[in-house]
Amino acid sequence: MWNESGSVRKDPGGKLNVALVYPNTYWVGMSNLGLQQMYRLLNNHPGMLCERFFTDSPRSVESDRALQDFHIIAFSISYELDYIEAIKILKANHVPVSARDRRGKPIVMAGGAAITSNPEPIADALDICFLGDGEPLPSILYESYAAGSGYEDFLDRLSLVPGVYIPSRMHPIYKEGVIAGFEGSMPRLSHADPLDDPACTSIITKDTAFGDMYLIEIARGCPFSCKFCSAREIYSPYRAVALTILEPVFAEAARHRGKVGLVSTSLNNHPEAPAMFREMRDRGLKVAPPSLRPGMIGNDLLQALAESQVKGVTLAPETGSEKLRYALGKRITNAVILEDIRALVTVGIRDIKLYFMVGLPGETLANLDETVDLIKRIRQIFIQVSKGNKKIGSLTVSINAFVPKPHTPYERQPMAEPDEAKAHIKRIEKALKGESNITVSFEGPKWAFLQGLIARGDRKLLGLIVELAGHYASAWQRLLKQWPLNPDYYALRERDENEVLPWSFYSTGCVKDSGHD
Repeated sequence: MWNESGSVRKDPGGKLNVALVYPNTYWVGMSNLGLQQMYRLLNNHPGMLCERFFTDSPRSVESDRALQDFHIIAFSISYELDYIEAIKILKANHVPVSARDRRGKPIVMAGGAAITSNPEPIADALDICFLGDGEPLPSILYESYAAGSGYEDFLDRLSLVPGVYIPSRMHPIYKEGVIAGFEGSMPRLSHADPLDDPACTSIITKDTAFGDMYLIEIARGCPFSCKFCSAREIYSPYRAVALTILEPVFAEAARHRGKVGLVSTSLNNHPEAPAMFREMRDRGLKVAPPSLRPGMIGNDLLQALAESQVKGVTLAPETGSEKLRYALGKRITNAVILEDIRALVTVGIRDIKLYFMVGLPGETLANLDETVDLIKRIRQIFIQVSKGNKKIGSLTVSINAFVPKPHTPYERQPMAEPDEAKAHIKRIEKALKGESNITVSFEGPKWAFLQGLIARGDRKLLGLIVELAGHYASAWQRLLKQWPLNPDYYALRERDENEVLPWSFYSTGCVKDSGHD
């Protein structure tokens, strides 16, 4: 069915069979490096078999087996809205949603960025949650399963392992409808440190967003302290992959693709970046960069981009207000951003995508006007330098509503109401109307509201998620209005500093401040 190479086919007999499910399409799922990493690690274990499922592949990609044929159903969940798709997949395969009703037949587990951030909205549907880095997972699962004498013994063996969270063994305690504390076994995050087995493409396919490149993780975590970003919180500490480890991975990449997607939160922060670019150049590999952090675009990176003939890059100024950007923890001036734009276009970058947010803590209408001003100044430099290159591309401005994420310093902050966020987006869009070479795009604030609702939710949300999973998205707003609980209570309101948060029973290890300046 799929045009790919590198997939693994094993005899299922005598092995622990794992269905690795990405609750989205094949195109999206195969673009996810975490999924590729777990597929490789699980199948590398001699006692395990792993096959993949997607929303457009309801039977396994490898052998066309049914989901119910596997001992373990393992969801890889990157985004909160995928919780709905995960429940939809269970229902479509007649797998009971409640872990209590299944009693381990089959075992359903989940990991990934969204689960590590806050598993509670679907915790009662899961036998096991895996929090943090998944590298230790295959051996842990196999040894516990092979040595166990039943479902409860299997959970017992897993319960003390870092990264393993068993929702049935830990419960929030509610008093007068709010969480007063927790009882049971509290989990710890899993950390692979040092990062000596970096994630990389394991299955080659053109049917994905990155089909023309080989993806390689060169670092995990983030060395910066942006208060809105969960990546630093759930993947700390920052760990760069040593060049000696990357060299054979580059050699493998060169066998399959001429372009390498370097996966990292901050490309130029890699301590061996110049030598890494030289290594790639010597192997004839072109660089495909991730989103570039302004202020970190040095000459070595610019040279690598020019030699690789990169035509488009992405930057995230977040806001045009320097004061607000500094309050976010992103201490970069507008002058630095403008100079980076000039340098990028000078070396041949034709198209630039810019990410901004609205609804940020402390935001004013004047800040929105500063965003418009910065975009116009970027356009001026963009046009001026592009004319000199005799190639004028386009600026794409993507605007999204801010969602306060768990475990970040902003986890207690309020979220802007959808109508307010939409008005702020429209203010920017209207001010840029008529400016040539600028395209404005945005995700509807109602989707951001739903993301915020799930991201900040507790176990009471599972009933709503099950209801949403049973209907088309066109009916979701109606279902939210009919829900007996108040969705605004979860998504929008500010949390008092003394309120016990649904996810506060475990720590990511990062030191937080109050989120106020």
